[in-house]
Amino acid sequence: MPTPKKEQELALLEEKFQRSKGLVFTDFRGLSAQEMVELRRLFRKRDLEYRVVKNTLARLAAARTGLEIEQFLVGPTGVLFGFSDAVLPFKLATEVARRYKQYAIKGGLLEGQVVEAAEAARIATLPSREVLLARLAFVLQAPIQRLATDLSAIIRRLAIALDAVRKKREESEAQPTAAPAAQAEAVEPVAESSEESEQQEIAENKEEG
Repeated sequence: MPTPKKEQELALLEEKFQRSKGLVFTDFRGLSAQEMVELRRLFRKRDLEYRVVKNTLARLAAARTGLEIEQFLVGPTGVLFGFSDAVLPFKLATEVARRYKQYAIKGGLLEGQVVEAAEAARIATLPSREVLLARLAFVLQAPIQRLATDLSAIIRRLAIALDAVRKKREESEAQPTAAPAAQAEAVEPVAESSEESEQQEIAENKEEG
């Protein structure tokens, strides 16, 4: 039975196993204490957590959480936890392994799936969560931008059509004002010819009288 202190450590390790989206198990033999401090600082800046664990407690925590990691718990074990990005732990662990030859990747878990050491480098080449989100945002935004452009074009065409209708209406309303004047001019000669006819008839009547 684990002691109360060990039980607390075990509960903490279980919680980290359950929350992690990506896990990388490493062998840190050969690294100095200063190099380990630098690694932890590097990982912390990228929102990752690096812990040296005891294999016995790690086996118990894995058994309680249903993780199959027995093959990675041999020799000194450091675990790199990624709680928000499943790929990032593999990326940084691979970078560190290139920088420090003593730092070796044993394997890991990607969204609960076992990743052998030989596959870790391939996983490291996958896009990170930030990159995937940026790509997704671009894909989702592109149709919206096209829709906005199409709507703007439709609004412009509608405005042009309405302006043309307005101008045509103004022209049609202006035409009847000139017509009465023309009609008046056409009536005046008729009136003058009637007066001449009346005067001629009066003159003829006088002559007959």
